[in-house]
Amino acid sequence: MDANEFRRLIVNLIRKGSVVDVDLTSNPPTCRVSVGDPDDTENPGLTTNWIPFATTRAGTTREWSPLTKGEQVILLCPMGDPAQGIAVAGINSDAAPAPSHRADKHLRAYPDGAQLEYDHAAHALTATLPEGATVLIVAPGAVNVQTKTATVQAETITLDGDATVTKSLTVKGPLTFENGMTGSAGEGGGSVMRIKGAADFDGEVKSQGISLPHHQHREQGDGELVSEPQ
Repeated sequence: MDANEFRRLIVNLIRKGSVVDVDLTSNPPTCRVSVGDPDDTENPGLTTNWIPFATTRAGTTREWSPLTKGEQVILLCPMGDPAQGIAVAGINSDAAPAPSHRADKHLRAYPDGAQLEYDHAAHALTATLPEGATVLIVAPGAVNVQTKTATVQAETITLDGDATVTKSLTVKGPLTFENGMTGSAGEGGGSVMRIKGAADFDGEVKSQGISLPHHQHREQGDGELVSEPQ
């Protein structure tokens, strides 16, 4: 091996370049990387054939975050051979600047404007999604949330299932039920149902089997039943 060939192999071992094309349908997914300057005789440029790109995990646990065109990468070439190269992502550039400059933040930014951020100085986890975005959690077993307070703000909220409230429930807006209501004031008479204010009923109201609109009283004297209240 002459000196020029040896130098070429050494130069090609590790090079910085940019992705010029991506094929996500191949197995494994591949890309083509452009490195160097074609007019630089000391560091001649080249464009690789289709080569794989590295990911964070590719075993029983797998992660999918493919390269994009224009992304800067490190090209690692075993034996200095670009045909065996592997593209390793993770270099910011003017076209793709760092989404944050805070040392106490871990942030992932997506092209549609969504961001997932954890601020370990403030102990705050934030997920910001663009207009029209949705969130789906599929957990066939259970979903458990443990916290001191929880606030949900939405135009409408639908609970599709039997709901149990183990402590007190306060409703500050109108309460509407459409399929009856059943309850208990507790044993021993210590708890009762109290309504402060007016109450209107369109149908019959009973207490201990006695109808409020249809019950009768007995006359004083002869003890005969009088007509129902009008």
